[in-house]
Amino acid sequence: MLRQCGFSLTELMVGSTVGLLVIAGALQLYVVNIRATSDTVRLSRLNQELRGTLDLLTNDLRRAGYWAFTPGSVTPTDNPFQTDSNDVQLGNSTGEPDNSCVLYSYDLNSDLRVGVGPSGIASPTTSTSNLEQFGFRLRAGQIQMRNGGSPFTCTGGSWQAITDADTEVTGLQFALQEICINLLDVELPCSAGDPGMLRRSIRIALRARSRSDTTITHQLTNSVAFANDKLLITVP
Repeated sequence: MLRQCGFSLTELMVGSTVGLLVIAGALQLYVVNIRATSDTVRLSRLNQELRGTLDLLTNDLRRAGYWAFTPGSVTPTDNPFQTDSNDVQLGNSTGEPDNSCVLYSYDLNSDLRVGVGPSGIASPTTSTSNLEQFGFRLRAGQIQMRNGGSPFTCTGGSWQAITDADTEVTGLQFALQEICINLLDVELPCSAGDPGMLRRSIRIALRARSRSDTTITHQLTNSVAFANDKLLITVP
């Protein structure tokens, strides 16, 4: 008589349980890897966007105060792009932290006049045919760029967001730094009444997080020196 061999019910149950545990472990490892990959992608995307935004701010701010004058034809201290109303200014939009907005201007089309846009007022030093009054600000979790309108303030004019909708900018800070050089004697500090030259730079601190996953955060800082020094007939 032939004998039948095989697994008992208990052995089958133990084997099935072990198999299920192995499968469950593999699935858990797979889920962890998927989440880690997703977090890496989000962080990479956030880092890439912040670097692109910071590069934009840095490259444009470097041009602040540029005036396409011909040496000998005008006085450099008459630069309209460095007057009080058009010079680099720090401020903030309504409800945002101090120094989270920067305003500046430069001679984009080299016509020697400040472009104030169609809503501005034309004069010997201003033009309404183009816009050369620029700015960046933090507003409602986005970085915005000034694209027209008046007045030329952190709360006036029209602005357009330049950061992605999935990116929440949690911090934007500007810090203006100035070094005064005494043009009578560079070895001496600047004194009131002496001619001077201001070498200026601005420090930018940018912080943001992903709206899809608020645990994904990133921050960057950079300092940029203005390419155009500011000449002073007399130091205040």
